[in-house]
Amino acid sequence: MPTVNIKKYDLERLVNMPLSDKYIEEKFPLMGVEVEDIYEEDGEKIIQFSINPNRPDYLSIEGLARGFRGFIGVDLGLTKYDVEKSDIKLYVEDVKTRPYIAMALIKGIIIDEYVLESIINLQEKLHWVLGRDRKKVAIGVHDFDKVQPPFYYKEVEDIRFVPLGFDEELSAREILEKHEKGIKYRHLIKDKFPVIVDKEGKVLSLPPIINGELTRVTEKTRNILIDVTGTDKYAVEKTLNILVTALSERKYAKIHSVEVIYKENKKEVYPKLDYDSLDVDYKNINKILGLNLQPGIIINYLRRAKMDADFLGDKLRVYIPPYRVDIFEERDIAEEVAISYGYDKFKGEYPPIATIGELDKFEKKLDNIRDIMVGFGFYEVINLMLSNDKILFKNMNIEDNNYIEVLKPASIEHRILRKSLLPQILETLKINQHKAFPLKIFEIGDCVEIDLEQENRVREIKKICAAILDNEASVNDIKAICEGLLRELKLNYEIERYEHPSFIKGRCGKVVVDDKVIGFFGEIHPEVITNFEIEFPVAVFELDLDKI
Repeated sequence: MPTVNIKKYDLERLVNMPLSDKYIEEKFPLMGVEVEDIYEEDGEKIIQFSINPNRPDYLSIEGLARGFRGFIGVDLGLTKYDVEKSDIKLYVEDVKTRPYIAMALIKGIIIDEYVLESIINLQEKLHWVLGRDRKKVAIGVHDFDKVQPPFYYKEVEDIRFVPLGFDEELSAREILEKHEKGIKYRHLIKDKFPVIVDKEGKVLSLPPIINGELTRVTEKTRNILIDVTGTDKYAVEKTLNILVTALSERKYAKIHSVEVIYKENKKEVYPKLDYDSLDVDYKNINKILGLNLQPGIIINYLRRAKMDADFLGDKLRVYIPPYRVDIFEERDIAEEVAISYGYDKFKGEYPPIATIGELDKFEKKLDNIRDIMVGFGFYEVINLMLSNDKILFKNMNIEDNNYIEVLKPASIEHRILRKSLLPQILETLKINQHKAFPLKIFEIGDCVEIDLEQENRVREIKKICAAILDNEASVNDIKAICEGLLRELKLNYEIERYEHPSFIKGRCGKVVVDDKVIGFFGEIHPEVITNFEIEFPVAVFELDLDKI
């Protein structure tokens, strides 16, 4: 889940009340926001929150404060957002790569270091959560007073401007080669470059790559122009709603509209801050939650969730804030009632069934293996099943084209299903090699291989991989651990010589049980160690637990 670091002083002034650390740790988890840590940095107290991906409106301190005020009952019901009409226009030409755009203006905002940091952080978090790392949605935030409306959104063969963070003018093609963001996101641009320019041709943004240095937002900025471009109209509109409603929580900030005009004279006025509504049966809400709440009480709980509702006989018409993207059906409304009612008030009951579940026998064996490894002094780690070809194959000195790849990955770093735990174990060692030696870790996890005999053409395999990082880690060290595990599992095994491109020749062996090779162990080759940027010797073993 995404995390956000919030400065306590800024949270207190937005909530408009002092908050003790204990109160924060007690109350925020009850509204579905985990408190990961509270610490001091440069004289400021920082609170690290873990946010559920279904609540992107909580990715900013403004959204968190707004939700918290409702949860504790000091600011109930829907927040009314007044949008003042402006004469600002944005003309859209045929932009094929990112056809949708929305724009709005925030006037009169007082920007200090806290507000500026919040804008930057919210922008980056939304790029990841709603924007799928800018592929689906990209955001531009500009100093409005540096440009002149009307604005134009179009595609060009090339264009020159000073990108954010640079002091020299570059062409769009040069930005893709020289700028950090250009290199990272150039795969999102195809033949032509989408750009936003003003009346005089000044470049505001090259979405989804970079804004222009001309419109950099600073503490002197008082009027902020926001553009959101993307490939999904709903995501673009909701992202803009989250941004403008968050910034409107700041002192003196006023929302102003922008008229977007397309070539065929189709017009849209943004932001669209009308309330959505959903009709639900309050009896079903009670049934889902196992409660017996009167309609008026349910409405009161919805008002704590910053919603509102009307009672229509046996139905409730629930009004949903424009920044919410997670309310689709009756169960979503029931969840909001449950949060406001208090999860701590629900009492657990055994279901009226004849049988009670228990842990699977294989999982019990895995827990036993975990206990054995912990007894050997190893720490358990957990990695994602998705990785990439550099970690899984290139760094391991392996050539392999027989793998499963995600067709439309959320990130190019996580697109290939692992066949072995070993590469990610080495990646974990790389990250933690600064810790005290010897560093001993293990993982028990799933791997996936192609198997055309299976109905779904794949086979899931449970494996264990363990590693020792130390100044003098050797094949004998890991062999002793591997054999110790096999003996604890009461297996008759044999050790045979084995060659593997990831291991030092002559310092690698394979494990055979009942004439089946179930795994291997050895010292990692220096070239592989260098590929993973590890500075010390590593010895590992990996076993196929499905074969044991």
